[in-house]
Amino acid sequence: MSEVKTYRQMREEFYAKYRDVIVPAVSGFEKERKTKLLLALCSSAVLFLFGIVCAYIVFTSEHRSRNDGDAIGIIFAAAIGVYFVFKKSFEEKIKEKIMPTVCSCFENLRWLTPKEQENANGSILLASYLIDSYTSESFDDIFEGKHNGVGYTIVESEFSTGSGKNRRTVFDGVVVILDMNKKFTGNTIIRPDSFTHSSPAKNLRHTTLEDVVFEKKFDVYTDDEVEARYLITPSFMERLNKMKVAFSADKISCAFYDKYLLVGLHTSKDLFSLGSLFKPVDDSKQFFTMYEEIVSIIKLIEHFKLNQKIGL
Repeated sequence: MSEVKTYRQMREEFYAKYRDVIVPAVSGFEKERKTKLLLALCSSAVLFLFGIVCAYIVFTSEHRSRNDGDAIGIIFAAAIGVYFVFKKSFEEKIKEKIMPTVCSCFENLRWLTPKEQENANGSILLASYLIDSYTSESFDDIFEGKHNGVGYTIVESEFSTGSGKNRRTVFDGVVVILDMNKKFTGNTIIRPDSFTHSSPAKNLRHTTLEDVVFEKKFDVYTDDEVEARYLITPSFMERLNKMKVAFSADKISCAFYDKYLLVGLHTSKDLFSLGSLFKPVDDSKQFFTMYEEIVSIIKLIEHFKLNQKIGL
C-alpha cells in the first residue's frame, strides 16, 4: 500500500468520524460555549473598567506610590487572563469527551488526560541537554503513540526559570520524542546559532561542520564527533526543516541521546487547540488543523524510516 494512499485513507476515516461521531458528540456543548463566552467577556470588561477607574484615581492623586502602578498592571493582566481561564476549562471538557475518538483515527495513539499528566516531567529533556535548567514546568497536551512499531511521544509544554519580573522562559512549544531503533554511543545536540557558541555541558564540544549554510543557522555540540557527522546529513536537516514549517515554529533544536531522537519546536502557537469560545464547537478547521499536526509527526517517522535498522 503506497504512502499517499495510506494518508488519504487516514483523512477519509477522520472526516467520516468527524461527521458521524464528533459533530453529534460536541453539539450539546454549543449552549455552554456561548454562556462561557458571555461570562468571559463580561468579567474581562468589568475588570478592565475597574482598572481604568483605579488608574484615573491614582494618576490624579497627589499621594502616589511606586506600587500603585504594579497593582493597576495586575488588574489589567487579570482582565485579559480571565478569558483564558474560561477557555481552558471549556477546552479541557471538550477534549476529554472527544480526544479518544480523534486518536482512534491513528495507529495506537492516546491522549493523556490532565490527571494522567500529573507524573509528566522534563527529566529526559534536561539529561539530553535539549533544554536548559528550569525551576517551573507546565504541560498542556501529551500524546503517546506507536506507528510502524516506532514509539513516539508529543509533549506541548513550557519550562521557565526565576519568578516575577525575573522570570525567563527556557522553552515554550512542542517536544517530539522518537524511540530510535539503535542506542547512540554519544550525545549530540543541535541548537540555533549563538554568538558565543557556549556549550550546554562541559563534556560536549562545539563542532564545526562543512556545510556553511548550516553553520550560519545552527550550533552542534557533541562528545562523539564521528557519530555526529554520520547523523547530521543534508537530508536529515531538510527533513527537520519540513517539520519546523509544519508546526510554524520560530526555532528548532534536537538531541540524539541514549536511544531517542528529541526534537524541540519553539513556538508561541497554541497547538492541538480545541474548544475555542469564539467558534462553534463543531467548527471543522480546529479539528482538521490538529489532525494535520499529528500527521506531520507520523510523516517524520516515515521520512526517517525509524522502523528499519538503517542509518539516517
